[in-house]
Amino acid sequence: MKILVCIKQMGDSGDMNRFDAIALEEALLLKEQLDDPIVGPVSVDVVTVGPPASEKIIQRAFGMGADRGYHIVTEDSGYVSSFMTASWLAAVAKKTSYDLILAGIISEDMMAGQTGPMLAEIMGLPCATGVIKTTLRFTDNAMEVERELENGFRDCLVIRLPAVLTIQAGINTPRYPCLSNMLAANSKQIITLATADLFPEPVRARESCVGMEDPEKTRSAQVLEGSLSDKAGKLF
Repeated sequence: MKILVCIKQMGDSGDMNRFDAIALEEALLLKEQLDDPIVGPVSVDVVTVGPPASEKIIQRAFGMGADRGYHIVTEDSGYVSSFMTASWLAAVAKKTSYDLILAGIISEDMMAGQTGPMLAEIMGLPCATGVIKTTLRFTDNAMEVERELENGFRDCLVIRLPAVLTIQAGINTPRYPCLSNMLAANSKQIITLATADLFPEPVRARESCVGMEDPEKTRSAQVLEGSLSDKAGKLF
């Protein structure tokens, strides 16, 4: 079984997107569960889109237990269209017959939640978002998933593989990179690709960022006056 995890570097901090780390942990848990002589070997690859410094999170993924990394190098570390990102990721994912592609439900910076579903659409694969539980079914090459909905409800699905899942927080707790894996990280392969290697004709964005600003801080209050019953009525 081959699993691909999409990861993203967060701004100047250089940390891996928290939701992508959770997706990677889920892939590693599946690997530990399935990697035996009966099922066969399980591999976990990671792919990221970003400037040269983004290689740092691939090294961290190796420290957690990933086997191989792809780095699609871009010069711009600012806003990148979700459609463009999904197109580049799909071009890499199509190079290998992956059984499962995982990504975080959103990124901590843009919080759009579009890249995973767009990736699935481009590749023509089934997709489930906001996944909080996974159970692999060996008999029919499918996976049972539970999706988190509003008001505490859950959507329970059986999704056939290959598929794309976006992972919600709470499904697991990402592990810390272990020393032995970090020491072995230098011997693991990072395949570096330029966007021109994937698309000689540049991918055109289908959405744009009009602007970004910090929310305004406001403070307001209303003092309730009168008798206790008057205050209770106003509060109600």
